[in-house]
Amino acid sequence: MEASFILSGVIMKIEYRRINHVTLAVPAGEHEKVRVFYGSVLGLKEVERPDALKKVYDLIWYEWMDILLHIDFTPPWTKPAENRHVAVEVKHIHTVRAYLEQQGAEILEAVSMPDRERFYLLDPFGNYFELIEMKNS
Repeated sequence: MEASFILSGVIMKIEYRRINHVTLAVPAGEHEKVRVFYGSVLGLKEVERPDALKKVYDLIWYEWMDILLHIDFTPPWTKPAENRHVAVEVKHIHTVRAYLEQQGAEILEAVSMPDRERFYLLDPFGNYFELIEMKNS
């Protein structure tokens, strides 16, 4: 995917490669709650972050598929808007949902769509994730 533009009379292109990371904000001091939810419940691997960032931001980084998930504790924090979310395709969505419910995760119903099964998962701080399994894929 690319976008074209003109810079100083020269046609240039932005060549998009992939999403590198997603950052979610959570309240300061909630490190243990984050590690339980993202590390234990979701099974994400925590990874070391660069020393340069440790001096400026209060973050935990996780490997998430082929990108990084940055959890940011840096104030100020405001509750996320309900319409902002990250959507992720999963396999065996009914089993995933049953597991998350067993773990006490907050699940919200999504509007039914004919080509996919889906629901919303909220982290302990109100960040939304839409979990999707496409039908016939």
